[in-house]
Amino acid sequence: MIDIKAYIESGILEDYLSGNVTDQERREVDCLSKIYPEIKTELNQLSEAVERYAFAHRVAPPAGLKDKIMAQLVFADDVKEVSVNDLPANKATEEEADETPVYKLDSRQPSFQWGWVAAASIAALIGSAVYFNARLDTLNTSLAQQNVELSQKNELIANLNNADNQFVTLKGVDKSPNSAVRVVWNPKTQEVQLNVLSLPVPAAGKQYQLWGLVGGKPVDLGVFDVNGVMQKMKNAPQAEAFAVTLEKSGGSPTPTLSEMYVMGKVSS
Repeated sequence: MIDIKAYIESGILEDYLSGNVTDQERREVDCLSKIYPEIKTELNQLSEAVERYAFAHRVAPPAGLKDKIMAQLVFADDVKEVSVNDLPANKATEEEADETPVYKLDSRQPSFQWGWVAAASIAALIGSAVYFNARLDTLNTSLAQQNVELSQKNELIANLNNADNQFVTLKGVDKSPNSAVRVVWNPKTQEVQLNVLSLPVPAAGKQYQLWGLVGGKPVDLGVFDVNGVMQKMKNAPQAEAFAVTLEKSGGSPTPTLSEMYVMGKVSS
């Protein structure tokens, strides 16, 4: 089985888009992109990035370029129309005996073949530069996102290692005995973090909400998603217990006790 991640990171997709691949490599990319959605998605994203970059950095042709090209084309056509009758009559040499004489054209005649080759080469270089700059922008954006995520994770780990933290396990009640949620609460900083261990996926239009019991009254600590990731909730200056209920999306000002899923007391 192919290692999709390694294949994408090998640079073959970049070479494919720039045309710097063999026929076999091209057929391989075409085949694998149809088999593996990850490869097809990466290929589409790279192609779109190149198009966006090229459009953003497009350069208008110099003024008068079209007129110059058309004038050269007309001049070339005029040269091609030179016939034997147009040549000087005093050229009496052995070349007159040749039924298909060869004439040297004026050195002013432009060499369009080489001109177009040069233009194509320049276009290819510009295209490659545009493509790789777009790829570099994509990689830089991805790196920046990874740095942000890493910073957030490091901050989370530092907060979890705080000696003042209290870990409260909220266990399932009769409505959902197999559910469980862990709350990390720091009484000094008042910060509250939550990690879903086990909760049923809520129905459409519903969302779980965390409550802190303060002085016997429930205090809203925010809604959260069932994604298995540690989530930061609203601060709680005091708490005797924590509970989770299922409410409408966006939360409720008061808990629906019949929809309570888990609850746990704070150690004294």
